Amino acid sequence: MDATPLVKRMNKRAARPLLLCGVLAPLVLGVSVIAAGLVTPDFSFLSESISQLGARGKAHPEVMNAGLILCGLLIAGFAYGLYWRLGRSVVAKTVWLLLAIDGIGIVLSGIFQADSKSLGLASTLEGYLHSIFAQVAFFALLISILMFATVVHRKPAWRGFTRMSLAVFVFNLVLLLVFLTGGAEPVDGLLVLSFFGVSLVWLEAVSLRSLQLPATAGLQQVST
Repeated sequence: MDATPLVKRMNKRAARPLLLCGVLAPLVLGVSVIAAGLVTPDFSFLSESISQLGARGKAHPEVMNAGLILCGLLIAGFAYGLYWRLGRSVVAKTVWLLLAIDGIGIVLSGIFQADSKSLGLASTLEGYLHSIFAQVAFFALLISILMFATVVHRKPAWRGFTRMSLAVFVFNLVLLLVFLTGGAEPVDGLLVLSFFGVSLVWLEAVSLRSLQLPATAGLQQVST
């Protein structure tokens, strides 16, 4: 049975604004990180996590935290738009849910401020909550990148994105292993920044490609 006219109209009208959210999210977070770094005295991107830019006791934590909240909301919106573009399959729904969890985790890590401690340490309930939600967002995004690679595998419209996604996944996995071993503690901040940087470049590329696809690209799997 063919997709209903209602489904087609929703796909055309709702997907594009949501996909634009994915284009804006990396820009919002990037600007927030730079702005927060400029107004935070003695902050080191090399050794300190960007979470410390929004920690209690910093000069202007609201700059970083506002950026996290807005970025997370944009990612959550983009997740549903991408779901439509990917064809609304079971695996596509998994990607949607994981990206939505990532976005919500980022929002909550912006609402609950980090402690002014070394990376990975927390001494208050709010600090622990920040750490938990940040880790949930991290792993949700990491797994969503891998799942996305399986969805677009052998789809001509997404040529090259499987390899790119797998490369990003492996790169971030290596960063995680290095971080967990504690062998690069003096540059822990750089590891976190590298994860965000590479992941946001991936998100930007996926968002832009999604916008280039026709509005009916995801309807083939809706029909049976």
